[in-house]
Amino acid sequence: MKKTVNKLAIFSLLLLCSVACSKDFPVDEDGLLITDRAECYVSNFELLDTDHQTIRVGNSYIDTVAQVAIAYVRFGTSLTDVWPQVSLVEDAKLTPKIATYNGWTDFSGSKLPIDFIEGDWSAGNATDQLSERIVANPSAFPTAAKRYTVVSGNRKVQKEYVFLVVERPMQ
Repeated sequence: MKKTVNKLAIFSLLLLCSVACSKDFPVDEDGLLITDRAECYVSNFELLDTDHQTIRVGNSYIDTVAQVAIAYVRFGTSLTDVWPQVSLVEDAKLTPKIATYNGWTDFSGSKLPIDFIEGDWSAGNATDQLSERIVANPSAFPTAAKRYTVVSGNRKVQKEYVFLVVERPMQ
């Protein structure tokens, strides 16, 4: 009886090892797991200064249909040395990659000059009215605005996002 149990245990262990070592889970060129997920969108956009502190004012605005991400920053903020942090849907990846070490980037080309109207700001934060007005006018986007492509988990869907920065008016 003991020999049968030992043989069964060894057989089960070998079977488990062979399944675990199979190539059923493909990986891409970056060593990331390729999944079945086709979702492909940005969920948050953050900018950090050289002190690793946010320069954003309020929340970022992400329009997944128009594929535009807007960060609102304090008046007079330098955009030449910022560290972008982009959150994505699960299993998606960003290209070109943002370096995890020394990822300082010049976002000054993404700064969108805009004339503000009544109702664009409330309690120091941008309103949806402002964000929707910006997204509705893509011809006003700076030509040098940063663009990153989001690639889905199954690597079949790619969407290019435009990343804009709007400076809050001096208050």
